[in-house]
Amino acid sequence: MRFKIKRVLERFTLKWRIVGVFAGIGLLLCSLNGVAWSSPTATPVRTHRIMSTPENVIWGELFKPESRPIARVRSGDRIIMQTVSHEGILPDQGDTAAFFNQGGIPQNLKSRVTQNKILPDQLKVKSAVKKTGPGPHVITGPIYVEGAQPGDTLEIKTLAIDYRVPYGVISNRHSRGALPGEYPLNNAPIYSRVIPLDTKREIGIFQPENNLPPIQLPLDPFMGIMGVVPANREEAANSVPPGNYGGNIDIKLLGRGSSLYLPVQVPGALFYAGDPHCAQANGEVALTAIECSLTPTFELVLHKNMKLDTPMGETKDAWIAVGLDEDLDEAMKKSVREYLEIANSKYGMTKQDALLVGSAAIDFEVSQVVDIVKGIHGVVPKELFRDLKPQS
Repeated sequence: MRFKIKRVLERFTLKWRIVGVFAGIGLLLCSLNGVAWSSPTATPVRTHRIMSTPENVIWGELFKPESRPIARVRSGDRIIMQTVSHEGILPDQGDTAAFFNQGGIPQNLKSRVTQNKILPDQLKVKSAVKKTGPGPHVITGPIYVEGAQPGDTLEIKTLAIDYRVPYGVISNRHSRGALPGEYPLNNAPIYSRVIPLDTKREIGIFQPENNLPPIQLPLDPFMGIMGVVPANREEAANSVPPGNYGGNIDIKLLGRGSSLYLPVQVPGALFYAGDPHCAQANGEVALTAIECSLTPTFELVLHKNMKLDTPMGETKDAWIAVGLDEDLDEAMKKSVREYLEIANSKYGMTKQDALLVGSAAIDFEVSQVVDIVKGIHGVVPKELFRDLKPQS
């Protein structure tokens, strides 16, 4: 009996000596590779609240490389950013209180919004911020990202979006939209409609002008403008056209739970956002979607070793291949090329094979045709490539 106990103890001791040897080897290897055995202390996430006060916004153009940052953040920090819609405060909409009280242009009292519900920040922007560019958008920023340099990629994660107001606006303007010269009817300069919002049910109420029953429009908020400052100052002169810096890309899939990847153009990236939408259909054919003031929560992540030439999007289920050009055919080509790059770099497919797969399984959609530079985005389902090993 004593002999058996002794043998068990010997085996137990030998086993743990072996374990100790391997543990020692592991510690040695870790030290040789400069890796600490204990987990490093994570940098705490900081949250910054950015208000849409007059000193924090510009109107009609984008920020420039020399623009003064209103906040400095580290990679991984979060930003709760107030944004302001331009609809209802533009010159062609007249007195803001009267515009909302009449339900838009033409008068539609069933859609009226009383003065006490108008967002005070809209009125402050109208009275205190000079419109310095030809675009309509009010843009909040810029945010300096520490360590960001040209050649890096900035990922903008949209974690949440909150409503600021119980109303939105859809507008069509003369010589604008998908049918310029045809609408608004009778050469009217503008045709707008205020859209009351049921934010709890996430429904917008569209009241037709000829007393038909109201139409319920599902809300799906997103930021039309998310961008970094372009290196070329001329590209920042107008807030309307998007570019490789992002800007007014108007892709409705880039809402809650999405990421937008942008190539950094200037030191600090200088991130900004604006053009908040409560809903938009692909094409945005009238000119605007349901424009409404929102408060998104972003997380900004800097990728130092991620080479990117054009914007790219991501949702939980898909990659978004973005193509931008004044010519819609060229925008389509750029979107297809970006899809091919995604299939090649992330899943190892040859581009000519990916082109064939794309013809059978990838939808390419018109983002918008109303922002001078038109947009096409390919929706690349991750599930389609589930059996392919992701590339590092």
